[in-house]
Amino acid sequence: MTYTVITLILLSLVLLFWLYKLMRFCFIRPLTLWKSQKNSSVPAKDATILSVNVLQNGKFPLLELDILFENFSGYPIQRKIRFVDKQPHLNRFKKDSTMRILLNSGRKPGNPIFPETGEYHISMLHILFYSILTIAFVAGCYFLMGEAISRISASPNHYEAVFSISSIGDGSLIFVVLVLLFLCFLLNRLGLLASKKSKSQNWDLLYYGLGVTATVKEYKDTGTLINDNPVVKFIYTYPDQKGQIIEGSDKKVVGKLEIVGLPDMHELEIMYLPRDSHISRLAENLQKQDFSVYGNRMILFFFLLFSIFFIVGFCKDLF
Repeated sequence: MTYTVITLILLSLVLLFWLYKLMRFCFIRPLTLWKSQKNSSVPAKDATILSVNVLQNGKFPLLELDILFENFSGYPIQRKIRFVDKQPHLNRFKKDSTMRILLNSGRKPGNPIFPETGEYHISMLHILFYSILTIAFVAGCYFLMGEAISRISASPNHYEAVFSISSIGDGSLIFVVLVLLFLCFLLNRLGLLASKKSKSQNWDLLYYGLGVTATVKEYKDTGTLINDNPVVKFIYTYPDQKGQIIEGSDKKVVGKLEIVGLPDMHELEIMYLPRDSHISRLAENLQKQDFSVYGNRMILFFFLLFSIFFIVGFCKDLF
């Protein structure tokens, strides 16, 4: 029963993972935002619009704004936000003008920024649609697992033989899993895919951190290349709020033309956490987290394809 047990465990893990993702998207995020507003834990701030980009025209255009605002600690940071302008006739969003934004810490480690458009209301139509979608998914999982256990219990030897020559038995499925794990490891080592702990820490640094000019103590080549540009590790020192000198380190990609100027680089802009001043990162690394987001989405897309092929193959073997 080895192949049967492995197959059922993998199927259960895949279904539970996508159930969690579905619940998080449908209920956890909107309810967290609604609860935060009810508890008055979503501060409003003024943001300066640095640029406006219309991503999609129409009756309600999709906008991308590059804005400058103060984080929870009062330090100015620059971020991009996307949203649908439901009142384009007011022409509210112009370059160099000011807009009101809200920061929702409950969306950590996601994007906490959204325009201030009044109190957030939970749409009952959306709740009904998401509820039906969730019920359909759970019912499908219940039917699939119930039918699988029923059929396997009726003839365990037959299905053990079937699963032994399927993607589990011939090793192709294990190979795909290993490739995904290796891809995650490689992107993580290159700094292009942040772990859950790193994303949480980067979020804290960006939205709760303070900025300061650090003195470069030393730097060294890590031996890693990204787009043929070396990744350099910087060791630096900086003063915290209490005047203590703290030592920190971080890595960044240095262009080939910038390498010759490294000996003359004596200062770097960094951000550190006021509650734990030993946690710090280069400010430019925190401001540029876009590829990390794309990397996570790419891994999620590959896992979605894997899940579809695995479930389809399992149903073919089962029925």
